[in-house]
Amino acid sequence: METSAALLELCPQSPDQDVVAPRPRPGRARPALLAPGHPDPVATPVPVFVVPVGPGAAPHGPGTGLSPDDCAGLNGHSRATLGGAAGRRLRDRLPEQVSAAMAAAGHWELYGTRGLLVVACGDDARRMGFSVESVRPETSPPYTPYEVLTAHEAGLVAGCPAAGRDRLVTRFWVRKDAALQAVGRGLSLAPERIEAGFPGDHGTVRVPGFLGGEVLVAVRNFAFFPAYECAVAVPESLALTPAFCYSAG
Repeated sequence: METSAALLELCPQSPDQDVVAPRPRPGRARPALLAPGHPDPVATPVPVFVVPVGPGAAPHGPGTGLSPDDCAGLNGHSRATLGGAAGRRLRDRLPEQVSAAMAAAGHWELYGTRGLLVVACGDDARRMGFSVESVRPETSPPYTPYEVLTAHEAGLVAGCPAAGRDRLVTRFWVRKDAALQAVGRGLSLAPERIEAGFPGDHGTVRVPGFLGGEVLVAVRNFAFFPAYECAVAVPESLALTPAFCYSAG
């Protein structure tokens, strides 16, 4: 792991190009795709750091004070829940650039799964949704497919080659999880009630609102590493975009 990650533009190609997209349903308008290519350059950037932990990281670099299992334990924490001495201890175990950004930010949030930690910095991170899961049968996702997916999505999984089913279920899950976080619903709304919002790597997820109606959420997947599925969600009414930093070494 490099001590100072470079700011990179991720995924010039569609990172979900190998995923089957649901066919439009009769009587339901197909969600419009977001602009192809990189995120909207006029949107406000939100710094998001991706920190790999474990055998794939450099053996003597910063961040090796964390174990792969520590990442999952940090999932869902923020500056409000992990402040003071606990927050300083965490920053001491992270790469210098990540630690400095967390120290300077008035707010930060953590999202993690075994071996990978995502850190979103700044007040605007509160208005976005993030989800990351490892693609392994024993850990992905935290529910059976029939508890996570709509009947339509379950049919897509059943028709997918066996070798790709875990990835497809995980990809559906992180899209739903990120969208629910972006509108403040969390798991107060059962994930099988919403469609994952394909086609392609970015599309619209329609989340039922607290007071009726639907909130349209733009969700995009990012392929940081082959072992993981990651999604970032932003309500379509907000001009926010993730500005990713991660170690390429």
